[in-house]
Amino acid sequence: MKQFRPGKVIQTVKGTPLTIVKYLTEGGQGYIYDIEHEGKHRILKWYKPEKVNKPDKFYQNLNDNARRGSPSDSFLWPITATERTDGSFGYVMELRQDGYHEFTEFLTDCKRIHFNTFKANVEACIRIVSAFQILHHHGYCYQDMNDGNFFINPSSGDVLICDNDNVAPNNKEAFIIGTPRYMAPELVVPAILGPDEEGNERKTKPSTSTDYWSLSVVLFMILCMGHPLEGERWLVPLLTPQNERYLYGSGATFVYDPSDGSNRPNPKVHANVIAFWKPLPPYMKEAFHRAFSKDAIRNPGKRLREIDWLKVLVRFQAEIRRCHNCGGEVFMINAKDTPCDECGKLQRVERKLRFRDYAVTAFKGVRVYRCMLESCNAENALTRVGTIVANPSRPGLYFLNNTDMTLEGRTAKGTVKQIPPNSVVPIKPGITVSAYSGSFTIE
Repeated sequence: MKQFRPGKVIQTVKGTPLTIVKYLTEGGQGYIYDIEHEGKHRILKWYKPEKVNKPDKFYQNLNDNARRGSPSDSFLWPITATERTDGSFGYVMELRQDGYHEFTEFLTDCKRIHFNTFKANVEACIRIVSAFQILHHHGYCYQDMNDGNFFINPSSGDVLICDNDNVAPNNKEAFIIGTPRYMAPELVVPAILGPDEEGNERKTKPSTSTDYWSLSVVLFMILCMGHPLEGERWLVPLLTPQNERYLYGSGATFVYDPSDGSNRPNPKVHANVIAFWKPLPPYMKEAFHRAFSKDAIRNPGKRLREIDWLKVLVRFQAEIRRCHNCGGEVFMINAKDTPCDECGKLQRVERKLRFRDYAVTAFKGVRVYRCMLESCNAENALTRVGTIVANPSRPGLYFLNNTDMTLEGRTAKGTVKQIPPNSVVPIKPGITVSAYSGSFTIE
């Protein structure tokens, strides 16, 4: 089909016309245009008719999603679909803000585009997990997660998620199976799930379970800058469809599978994965071992969910601090004295927050979330309990109550004090702060 010329007017189902400003680029499913709509510059994605699966149902689903609205500000969600025009249709979404880069650039042009800090890597992971928790909570399945879906701010770790046109209600209509390398193994080779009760091959389609797999792949790639299944087995002269079905389906093997070393990263080809994996905390490695275990590959019910990821990610973020000497980042696992990898200077722990299963070093900026205090569901996991702050007028660190509830503070002598919202308690040994059904103690 021909590209639209600047000035062309297209009607939307919302009743507000859009005007083509200029052509921007071409994607797999269609064309992308800069447009004027409702007095703003926005983006139009216009579909190639031959690239749309089940066009009538797809169009109806697109309209339904736009009418319901975005489940989270993290999604560049369809604002409105267009009327059918010239044999096809499209949808309008907001422009991406400045300062964001497609995650693909982080992987292919890492010398130019990279995270400013590792803490930003972890923040991006937290935001992505949180966004998909909200999406799944609203009953949606994303269906087509891949590195082109995410625009990330390398300084802050903030994330915008695009290509939401294939999102559909979970276990309902499937308009796309997924993108190779990110698809769950049972979408690549359905037979790996085994036959159903009647002995027939199971029919598989995108669902929250397949989203969980894709989410784990994306998290690994953000933290290790490589693919979790692409080790020695990936080094073939030609990656044929048959090879892909084996690598990502029937023969899928995690590059750091603890019981199968046949697919380890190649030092010459996968240097990034080796370098980033080595310093990860043991609990992060264990999470990936579980996420890509042989059991999780063949049993979708064994995959890590959002709450599993949030628990380890918020802990990891709290354990990353700046070196007092050179400013480099130091992973202070379980609040232990740790030498800086950059300059060798030993970073000593002066104060720590002791939770039920672990401790984190107390320093400015550390956040305490509800999932660090008690067992909770993913919807409440990122409820901010408090943040460690510094008071410029009084030297020392303080714990700021970020909730809208009054917390309880107990001193080492047993004195109990109330901590109203937006008030602080000093970071002094022996004080215990209680919130919800959990607590932490300052040591």
